[in-house]
Amino acid sequence: MTGGECDNVGMLPGADDAASKSAVSETAERLKDFIVSRRLAEGDRLPSERALAQELNVSRNTVREALGILGRIRVLDIRPGAGAFVTDFAPATLLDTVSFMIDFSPRATLLDLVTLRRVIEAETAALAAARMTPGDLARLEECFARMAEVPADEVDATVALDMEFHGIINDASGNRALSTLAATLNGTTFRLRALGGLYHSVAPSSGARAEHHAIFAAIRERNATRASACAAAHVAAVEQLLHDTETAATA
Repeated sequence: MTGGECDNVGMLPGADDAASKSAVSETAERLKDFIVSRRLAEGDRLPSERALAQELNVSRNTVREALGILGRIRVLDIRPGAGAFVTDFAPATLLDTVSFMIDFSPRATLLDLVTLRRVIEAETAALAAARMTPGDLARLEECFARMAEVPADEVDATVALDMEFHGIINDASGNRALSTLAATLNGTTFRLRALGGLYHSVAPSSGARAEHHAIFAAIRERNATRASACAAAHVAAVEQLLHDTETAATA
């Protein structure tokens, strides 16, 4: 047995790849710590790959792959030939990764995300009830009035107004992170409802209108507790419809 062969004794297939991935992940974490400890701000350029490799005591290839990871999750803006720059860390920027993940998630995962939407929108409705300006409230009332006029079989108009209604509430919460995440999760719900043909069902549409009215009335009355409960009940009703549809499809 040669020395080279002895070096590989006891190593599982793929062990080198696993070690390499672990090193890259660890380096990505250390790069995040580097950004924080150096108090780098939006637009600041990180040192070169060579300098970072020396700083972190890893190979340049490992640094390059770790930078790529941070670029994909929008922590860094990787500009070929120019370097790596810190992004603005705006919720919409960072949550782009979540949106991308949702687009490729299996149906079961999407159903779980609708449950998350229920939790998030209960909070944004409560915040909106406390923080909504008169102008926001007027826009919400006008949107609700238009929703009542749209026939249930006009799917595109129903979806657009539904998203507008929830978007006004989420934005009025005053929390950009929650608002952005809620909008992303809202899109997931509409995808699933469209896939299941639920927008063509009269009963869910009628129920949704009553639920929207309950949410609107609670916010108009500045009742945060009731607004939260009504928003949660609304998403829970949609969630149940989606689960029932999924169960029927797999039965």
